[in-house]
Amino acid sequence: MISENTPAQPGPTPHFMEQLVNGITRRGKRVFALTGDVGDVFPDRDGPGYSPLEQRLCESFKGHFTMVRLDLSMGVGFYDSEQRASLFKAIGWGGDPLHEPATSLAGLLDFGSEMLSSRLSGRARKEEPPQSPTPLQLLERTKQRPGASLVLLREITEMASRTAEQGTPIRPICTVVRLSGAFFPPGDFGKLSELDRSRLATLLSWLGDPAYLAGGHVTILVAENRSELNSRILSLPSSQCIEVGFPNDETRRHFISHRITAFSKMQDTAEPTFENGVDEFIGNSAGLGLSAINSLLEESARTREPVTRKAVTGFLNDILKAQLDGVVTIKRPQHGDKDLCGYIGTRDAIRRVFRDCETPDTAISAFVVSGPNGVGKTFNVEAHAADSGRIVIELSQIRSSDFGGTDRLFEMVRRYIEIYGKVAILVDEAHAAFGSIHSGDTHETEKRLMANIIKMMSDKALLSKVVWCLMTTRPDLLDPDVLSRAPKQIPLFDLEGAERTGFFQAMFASKGISLEGDALDKVMEATDWYSNRDLDFLIREVKSARRDDPAITVSKVLETWSASKGIVSKRHAQSLIAASTSSYPALVPARFRKATFEQELAEAKRILQR
Repeated sequence: MISENTPAQPGPTPHFMEQLVNGITRRGKRVFALTGDVGDVFPDRDGPGYSPLEQRLCESFKGHFTMVRLDLSMGVGFYDSEQRASLFKAIGWGGDPLHEPATSLAGLLDFGSEMLSSRLSGRARKEEPPQSPTPLQLLERTKQRPGASLVLLREITEMASRTAEQGTPIRPICTVVRLSGAFFPPGDFGKLSELDRSRLATLLSWLGDPAYLAGGHVTILVAENRSELNSRILSLPSSQCIEVGFPNDETRRHFISHRITAFSKMQDTAEPTFENGVDEFIGNSAGLGLSAINSLLEESARTREPVTRKAVTGFLNDILKAQLDGVVTIKRPQHGDKDLCGYIGTRDAIRRVFRDCETPDTAISAFVVSGPNGVGKTFNVEAHAADSGRIVIELSQIRSSDFGGTDRLFEMVRRYIEIYGKVAILVDEAHAAFGSIHSGDTHETEKRLMANIIKMMSDKALLSKVVWCLMTTRPDLLDPDVLSRAPKQIPLFDLEGAERTGFFQAMFASKGISLEGDALDKVMEATDWYSNRDLDFLIREVKSARRDDPAITVSKVLETWSASKGIVSKRHAQSLIAASTSSYPALVPARFRKATFEQELAEAKRILQR
């Protein structure tokens, strides 16, 4: 049992903490943006437990800094009252902050930030503020007044710097800004509201002041995504953006052991169990934060039922749906090449792509699988992705997502790529999912997303780790920059001759329907325009009919139901286009190698534009 090896030591130090310490001590950075899995819990510094981000930061830095927090609603606050008293005493506010006046700061707060708020809201000041507020009253005044909060913070850091220059021992100040995207939203100065513009200007002036940098102070801005934060902050020479990644295998193992031990000591619960052992659960839970993992463990402990692989994948996709409205889905296909029938040449081509992507020397960043609707493009690619052992990330509806979320989408994709081992990114109907960076109709934010995706496809460091699988009925509409990075364009056509007969027979047999000899020939003749999807619909119709008449034949069903011919001409046109873009001439059927091919291709594109 994992609980027999209870971790007595702290869990692995999070990578972002190592980067943060290195940024301060070696690189001289003073402004940090922490983005990513910031709402999770992290291994404690000095014990086996786990704590939220802010507590983890305090554990590491309170010995060197006075820890201060900035909150949009709660204003300026301190994590430790003793640190607050020590700071106030050092900067001349006395040992008892409850009774020491701070008149100059009151003036700054009230006649700076508050006057701006009053002017914008159309309210005039009706009375003068108290002339000698205590420091704690000043802190109280910063609640729901972000402008006043920034003014106070700047003054406190400047006073601390002057105190240090005079030789008085004093810790520099480390400020943690919660939900910093709400403080400093993205956008150019001209597009921000007056209040947002004022806050941003105050922050940039403060953080760019040589006195602030010389004082050794540090500001940590916490946001879920980098795109939520104004880019001017990240462009400061003293700034560094650090990604808080998902917990790695070692951290998940330590956390699970820690929690199982805790559950074993509780009443009315049992130790969590796992469908196929804890090792598989640790692997399957990649991409989940520790808080999410804890929810699965708690459910198992209370229900006394094992955590299943299906439950883990479902939980992960629920999180993704909530965050990205279904644009990203993690898939774990259960079928492989052994479950496919026919398409020998095409299957071999796709299999070789995944094989070659195992090593950077032969890997490609992307490939295209094209063909008509319903031919089985996605099913085939998923099968080989599963056989290759890759995690499948499916992207969809990218173009229909809100423009403000496109940068967030890209960050999320990068985040999951970093935690998973080798990844296959599937994009169905890629010509519709991806906009063109060359089109005047494409929104600027969407162009930026596409530019980032193209950049990812070109990243040599990701070769063999990531392969983009683009399925489309219109490869001719893919952006040229995408196509140029997909040297292998594999066509998929409706099967012919013996392969089609074998495919039909195997499909019916897999559903317990026997179809042989003349009966098979008649069905083949009556369904010569059927796609693979149409065949699946036919099998479902037969099984439905046999609920009423177990002896009914497939031919009899076809007398009362048949797949529509409504898109036959469009499917033929899509097949022509797949033939024209194929990089595998041997996979193109003879009927698409006619002398009049160019004329037919032009007509096909005209049909598809209707």
